[in-house]
Amino acid sequence: MMEYKIYNIYKSLHFIKSLILLLFLFLVFSKANSEETLNLKWLELVPKYAYDFVPETGVTDEMWEDESFLKKVEEAGLLINKDMVGKKIRIDGFMVPLEFDYGEGLVVDEFVLVPDAGMCIHVPPPPPNQMIFVKLNKSERVRYMYQPIAIEGILKNTPPIKNVYNSIYELTAEKLEDIDIEDLNY
Repeated sequence: MMEYKIYNIYKSLHFIKSLILLLFLFLVFSKANSEETLNLKWLELVPKYAYDFVPETGVTDEMWEDESFLKKVEEAGLLINKDMVGKKIRIDGFMVPLEFDYGEGLVVDEFVLVPDAGMCIHVPPPPPNQMIFVKLNKSERVRYMYQPIAIEGILKNTPPIKNVYNSIYELTAEKLEDIDIEDLNY
């Protein structure tokens, strides 16, 4: 009789341990799968303090001729918002293909996402912290210059990528979709 009680206690403890383990695994996997996607605006890629050196009254013409001011502007463009790195984000912008396949479908495997249509084409590129080098798991058709898109993925920081306009952000797109111009999230 005593052996039977000990066996039942052992069986109950084993059941409780298994239940706790299952609950723990459920919590871990549900947290991993429910990672919230942050809807970012472009300015959120820039640290809030990046342009503290700019006077509240604005930039004068003389300041644009001052080498030390221009150096500060360049340095501010290389600053990252560390709070966003490693997060799953969604951000809107415009595709700037680096290279594309001229075959039947005009497709790309990677591109630069920029906040405004036409950036990097005939104008100087935006600051490195206002571009995202986007890699695709499968080729996508090239989008017309004025067609806004939204991308989702994990934002990474990289050293400036020379052949990608010195971009310092990178993302492998888990999702890419066309959006309407009215839906841009600035």
